[in-house]
Amino acid sequence: MGKRRNLEVRTGAWASRVLFDGRRATGVEYQQDIGPGRRTVTARREVVLSAGAIDTPKLLMLSGIGPSVHLREYGIDVLVDAPGVGANLDDHVEGLVMWEAARPMVTRSTQWWEIGLFTRTSDGLDRPDLMMHYGSVPFDLNTVRWGYPTTDNGFCLTPNVTRGRSRGTVRLRSRDFRDRARVDPRYFSDPEDHDMRVMTAGVRLARRIAEQEPLKEWVARELTPGPDAVTDDELADYIAKTHNTVYHPAGTAKMGPATDPGASWTRSCGCAGWTGCGSRTRRSCRSCRRSTRTSPAT
Repeated sequence: MGKRRNLEVRTGAWASRVLFDGRRATGVEYQQDIGPGRRTVTARREVVLSAGAIDTPKLLMLSGIGPSVHLREYGIDVLVDAPGVGANLDDHVEGLVMWEAARPMVTRSTQWWEIGLFTRTSDGLDRPDLMMHYGSVPFDLNTVRWGYPTTDNGFCLTPNVTRGRSRGTVRLRSRDFRDRARVDPRYFSDPEDHDMRVMTAGVRLARRIAEQEPLKEWVARELTPGPDAVTDDELADYIAKTHNTVYHPAGTAKMGPATDPGASWTRSCGCAGWTGCGSRTRRSCRSCRRSTRTSPAT
């Protein structure tokens, strides 16, 4: 990078808002390290906003682009009423089936989560709707707090819903850019209960996998959800209490046609209602593992 005259990387810079001349993005305001004050950087052509599925809508809202009612709650002048900014949050919700091992588990691994599988939970689907990771370690972050047993010598399968239908939101906590966004993933909120059905099927499939040789001989006992959880209601209660995220948020600044009121970006990568700004977040990949860059660039 030191040889590129057209690239300057500024570390320790915390973007506070996008700057506009009318409705044209012209630069970014940021705080350097702990301050004091704010600095600005301007763009000759366009501002590329690439702050991920959480901070991209946060920065847009702090800049006056987002749901007008929400912005006015925090005294932010509305530049563009864009209800889709911070809406449509899509994430991979994950469950857990964990066993105590009958033999000593490995004590060294490249990254502990070394196997994955994809499958369909019903006929007629054109792609998998369920994924699992296999972990060579116990994963009790969300189970011990509910009183489920744990172990230092165990393994697990973690089913997750690859094409979930529940949608959450990203909203401001305050008008201070240093405050974290308020994120409500609203897992298992889809009215048809699709996501819970897929997850329940995933828990049952994980159990069937553990009943097969040669994995069966490694099972000492099932720790979570435990042998007493058998019915759909019992499994749903366990899942609702102990689920977690796979950290694949997407969709909060989605691309779509200009006629879509929920679209923040048009198909040509222009911005809905303003100019001079482009997004490089990943917006539409739902079944794949998703990631986004985490710093705004100009």
